[in-house]
Amino acid sequence: MKKIALVLIAIAIVTSAAMAGDMAKSGQWGIQTSLGAGSQTSSTIGLKFMASENLAVRVEAGFTSFSPGGGGSTSSGYGFGAGFEYHMTAVGGVSPYVGLGAGYNGVSIGGAANNPSTFNVLGFWGGEYFFSSNFSWAGQIGLGFNSFSPGGGGNSQTTIGTTSLATTLTWYMN
Repeated sequence: MKKIALVLIAIAIVTSAAMAGDMAKSGQWGIQTSLGAGSQTSSTIGLKFMASENLAVRVEAGFTSFSPGGGGSTSSGYGFGAGFEYHMTAVGGVSPYVGLGAGYNGVSIGGAANNPSTFNVLGFWGGEYFFSSNFSWAGQIGLGFNSFSPGGGGNSQTTIGTTSLATTLTWYMN
């Protein structure tokens, strides 16, 4: 049974490498959607521009609205950020990259005068798999600095560490 599983895994790896597309080219624009996990990431939409064969610049924004059960006030969360990626040589359709980014996140709590916010600076490492030169999926993990202000006179908090994990889909336009 183990041999069959290993053969199936090998076939899946070879097939995905054979079907992989070329990396995005210099001058291509992409639209990104991101699903984040961790203390300072959320779902976002953004733009990505391949400034050269190895350097990408990206900006993103996100918004969410939520209502507590029982008729409480509606609150909204928002965030925006920017960063760059340096891509290394792609192997089998996968382009490993490192990058640096910064962002701001806030929450507007219904009825509150002072609202919490977070500023972060993040170094990250990831890989982008190209299904074609116009569509990719990426995953990354980040190590960064976060400064959280609770609003309302509470104590601010600063953290340094692994603070984000994200997966991103990108549709390149040209």
